[in-house]
Amino acid sequence: MDLVDAAQIDLLERSKRRILLVLYLTAAGLVVLSPLRFVPWLNDAASGKPEYVRILTETSARQLASQPQMQFPVIVEQDEHVSCEAVNAPSISDEETRGILYLLTYSERQHLTCITTYVVPSDSSRFSTFRSVTPAEGKNYGPALLGPVDAVAADRIVHMYAPEYLKRLHWRYKPHFPLSPGEAASLTSRSYYSGVKEVGGSASINFDYEEIRAEVAKHHQTVNLCLSLLLIGCAVLSLVPLLRLALIYRTSSQYCGVYQLKLTARAFLKENIAMKLNAARLQYFEQQRLGQAQLREREKLRALRMGWQESLRSALPNLMKDESQDLEQVKSLWTEVQERTGQATPADKLSLLVESVRPYCTEEEFLAGRAEAFAILTKSGFRAARKFTTTMHDQLKMRARELAELESSEQSVA
Repeated sequence: MDLVDAAQIDLLERSKRRILLVLYLTAAGLVVLSPLRFVPWLNDAASGKPEYVRILTETSARQLASQPQMQFPVIVEQDEHVSCEAVNAPSISDEETRGILYLLTYSERQHLTCITTYVVPSDSSRFSTFRSVTPAEGKNYGPALLGPVDAVAADRIVHMYAPEYLKRLHWRYKPHFPLSPGEAASLTSRSYYSGVKEVGGSASINFDYEEIRAEVAKHHQTVNLCLSLLLIGCAVLSLVPLLRLALIYRTSSQYCGVYQLKLTARAFLKENIAMKLNAARLQYFEQQRLGQAQLREREKLRALRMGWQESLRSALPNLMKDESQDLEQVKSLWTEVQERTGQATPADKLSLLVESVRPYCTEEEFLAGRAEAFAILTKSGFRAARKFTTTMHDQLKMRARELAELESSEQSVA
């Protein structure tokens, strides 16, 4: 009869494997995400290449749109192959002008921003070159366009950003102040102007170094926040399976304990619990069968021993007192019986040996010798106690023989 439900063990084994799979996946996630978050060059690769010129261009667009005298559409678009050629602006009077818009085109590869001022004429058909601008074009930071318009370029400013300046906008760069004259010169951007006098009036654009750096690092910080949240999520996600795995381990250990099997954590994780428990169950029942067989055999021997003991006890009164040799042989035979039946404990054997001393001493001497023999058994073991008892037996027997000879010689003299 099984003491443990095998179906329950199979269910625990399947649950263990599912939980281990979840733990392996979360561990893999931690292994992958940790370098991306904490190794600088991997973290920068995950954040992507900084868009310095885009940030500078969009900052320029916001400043243009925020100035009171510049309440016109300000559109930003990316063009990596922009040429930014000089503008040959036609002459347009104020009566012929419907409005103005600004188009800011940037190129990360060329490190430049083109700020082009477009005039929207009342009649664009009389101009040989014009550009059609739609509301869906680029990103507008000013008033929205209500529909497509044809615009003519009036002037253009090209800002070429110094590579050293862009390098110092990176989130890992540590600025050192004050700057030497050479460093300051290497950070200066170059600007080129072409066209007529600005139609919308002059506009000043100033960059705050720390604000630009913060804007450049914003995407990097967002990526780091996502990576940190993923790491925390993986760590938290692994706690629940770990607790569940510990519970399964405790339950499995209890089941294994029923069959006297100690389940280590290593064996629990690496081996199949169901197979291991089945083997332990078979071994347990085999041990129980052998134990029952041995118990029955011991009962048989005990019954036989008791029968012999009763027979010997019934025969002892018939032995003559002077037949001490026969008594010694009977005691030796009884000791051999005890040893052969495997029932004699060290205390039983010592008790039989001490009993052999009784005919040669007084009761007080017998009790004292017995107490000392058992004290030696407790302290030094059966071998030392047997040696002591044998020596005491020989000495007392010799003393008794000498006393008997002395009495015999006294009787003959008398």
